[in-house]
Amino acid sequence: MRRLLVFTENYSRGGGNRYLIDMVNALADEFDGVVIASNQGGVFPEDLGRLSQQATITPFHFITKARVACGLNGLPPRLIKALTFPFFFIEPFLFLYNILFFYIYLGRFKPCLVLSCNGGYPGGRANLALVVAAAIRKIPAAMSVVSTPMPLKRLLAFYEAFIDRLVWRCADVVVVNAATIASGLSAARGMPLEKAVVAHNGLSAPRPVAWTDRSPNLTIGCIARTDRAKGVFFLVDAFERLAARYPGIRLKLVGKGDAHAELEARAQTSGLEGRMEVAGYFTGDMDALLDSIDIYVFPSLQEGLPYSILEAMVAGKSIVATRVGGIPEAITDGAEGLLVEPASVQGLEAAIERLIVDAELRKMLAANASARFSREFTLDAMRARVKEVFKKVGMLEGRDNAAI
Repeated sequence: MRRLLVFTENYSRGGGNRYLIDMVNALADEFDGVVIASNQGGVFPEDLGRLSQQATITPFHFITKARVACGLNGLPPRLIKALTFPFFFIEPFLFLYNILFFYIYLGRFKPCLVLSCNGGYPGGRANLALVVAAAIRKIPAAMSVVSTPMPLKRLLAFYEAFIDRLVWRCADVVVVNAATIASGLSAARGMPLEKAVVAHNGLSAPRPVAWTDRSPNLTIGCIARTDRAKGVFFLVDAFERLAARYPGIRLKLVGKGDAHAELEARAQTSGLEGRMEVAGYFTGDMDALLDSIDIYVFPSLQEGLPYSILEAMVAGKSIVATRVGGIPEAITDGAEGLLVEPASVQGLEAAIERLIVDAELRKMLAANASARFSREFTLDAMRARVKEVFKKVGMLEGRDNAAI
């Protein structure tokens, strides 16, 4: 029996799980059975609801610092930091334990392919241990990375560099959703570039969208986790400046993250109550939500290729985004949207203002974004690329071992 094992260590909603499901849907018909494994609750119900074929969901009982810290949620951040500090010293032993754990499991389950889905890099340490265990078992292993890699930690540089070399040696292929991630993994973490292949995110084919000019009552929207890393406070600062000059504009922030409560307080104390909406995690009609937005802003400080940018493109929105990660691979400045430098209130303010005052520019950017999406970022194109990649590296039946 041909079995596929898919694994992620994950503690928050985001594009990583969405990419995981898209890869599974692309590959599932090549296997007799699929197992998706993670820490308890690491794959969310809305993720599983997108599976095109049945899969077995299994919790894994590995041990990592991130998993312990997640179990301490609710305690003061300083206390969590103090309680997890000893992991600094025992990390190598935990890594060995997790390799052994996965080695035993792989011997029992006997998959013919392992897919280790990592959000960033190094990301989930258990993801790295699984790749090593699969290599020891001589099972082909692929790893996906969908966010810009972190630099080596200064005090752990020697150890982390050793783990990196081990992982690159053990992984048969590293699938990334943006070319900039591959170059970042090479520059920051020593990955041989020939290990990486790019399969951009994809979404279902676009629905017909009628462009509407609602000037001067425009809604500026952002759909993202409300974390500081997403740059949402820079957007709020820019909006406060613009709101004084354009009384018809509103700001809608949709998503939930570590800074959510702080943003809610900001909305109540900024004098913009009624013009600034801080919504939580959204599970409703995404099409209707996007239809309510006139200017889509994505101010993130660090990214791969975010699904939310593609959602704005497919919905025919005029877009302002930061020039980070894989965003410039989807948005060319002045063509499909306006790009600004990260962490720049002035840049966001100027770009948003250009769109507020120029309806024709909004219309042109929206049309170009929708057209480019249809050419390059459909879900069918993504799934075909994933299947092509795995066949060419010899991981699927009917494989072609030609170079990618």
